[in-house]
Amino acid sequence: MITYTVILLRFLQTAAYIGLFFFFLIKLKEPIRKRIAITVVIYIAVAGGYFAFLLIHGQQIAERLIVPVEIGLCLILLIICSADRWAVSLFVMFTQFNLYLGVCYISDLCASEKSVLVYNTEYLIFRTVLFGALLLCVFKIVRPRFRKLVEILGKEWHLIALLAISFYVLEAVILYWPRFYWYETDYRWYLFASSYLVFFSVYWLIFRSINAIVQKYEGHERESILAQQNKMWEEQLEEQKNAISAARRDRHDLRHHYDTLLAMLAGGKTQEAVSYLNAQTLRTESAVLTNVCQHLAANAILSRWAARARENGIKTEIDARIPANLPMDDVALAGILANSFENAVEGCLRCPEEMERRIVIKIAYSVYNGAGKLHIVFENSCADHIAFESGFPKSQKQGGGTGTRSISYTAEKYNGMVEFTAESNVFRTRVLLHLQGQI
Repeated sequence: MITYTVILLRFLQTAAYIGLFFFFLIKLKEPIRKRIAITVVIYIAVAGGYFAFLLIHGQQIAERLIVPVEIGLCLILLIICSADRWAVSLFVMFTQFNLYLGVCYISDLCASEKSVLVYNTEYLIFRTVLFGALLLCVFKIVRPRFRKLVEILGKEWHLIALLAISFYVLEAVILYWPRFYWYETDYRWYLFASSYLVFFSVYWLIFRSINAIVQKYEGHERESILAQQNKMWEEQLEEQKNAISAARRDRHDLRHHYDTLLAMLAGGKTQEAVSYLNAQTLRTESAVLTNVCQHLAANAILSRWAARARENGIKTEIDARIPANLPMDDVALAGILANSFENAVEGCLRCPEEMERRIVIKIAYSVYNGAGKLHIVFENSCADHIAFESGFPKSQKQGGGTGTRSISYTAEKYNGMVEFTAESNVFRTRVLLHLQGQI
């Protein structure tokens, strides 16, 4: 009975490893919690059925079925939970099988054979340690890079998945054909070591080459996005600077306007005077900018977007402590502020009508030991259930997401960081930039 219990524990350990490996790498379907719960219930039911089969038919027959059962568990998880393409899912499935076979082989080799109980205990301990280290590596190191490749690669995944399947067939043949490896005196260690050396080398070469291509592609995309954004914000900044200059000229020429109006009224041209006054009033109002901060470009962007927010019934609070001679490119700063403000306004407009729509902006510049830091925080009302992917909010517009990527790229340029979060109907954009030089 102890042996059967150990076999059940190994089965549950394998099921847990399979589930966690997949959950760490694949993109999960919505609703995520419900699908995970269904998968766990199915796994528990399969474990119960396998244990019953073990009790009825014995260890030898039950262990022959372990591989088909494990493959079945993987396919169940893929069907229920995976939102990735089938080629990507199959690659993950057979890669985890390849690693699983390696972990089992090493654990078997390390466990002593003093007694059945000692062997099984040590075998479970070694597997637990190796599975834990492997899953930690997958979650911390592999996942971010892997998800980036999933987003960029297309049909290439068919060939990569075929490679993973081929390695699994090769390992199965080495370890189990024509008879199980533990019946051999040398455990076929030389074949095992050689095959896994090839396995890791090929994986490393393929993904290193692909990663180089991806980085080159992302570099071009980053430059293209920043160039488009910079051109747009340069044009808008120029327009707004012209508007400020026009407002100053109007104030300077106010005496001439008064003289013109008085002349019209003295000549009895009342209607012409009214029309002239209305035209000058509209022109002046369109050029007026609120004095939000000392920095000209930031003041222009924040004032204009604050006016647009108020036009849409959105309450706006701005605390911007940005000096006039901030050591940062005006266009880069304008891009961050305008994209953040635009996203905040759009987020408020998607809120239910009964919800208060509010935008709170806090910007502060500080210098410590000669190093300048600009901290930017935008908070806005938002609807529930904001979906995120790779740390970025999913855009609801076709072809959207350019603004958030532009903010991220600019932050990288200034050795900074950006963070997007949503909690309790409040969406936050946090940007921290490291600026060189003192004011």
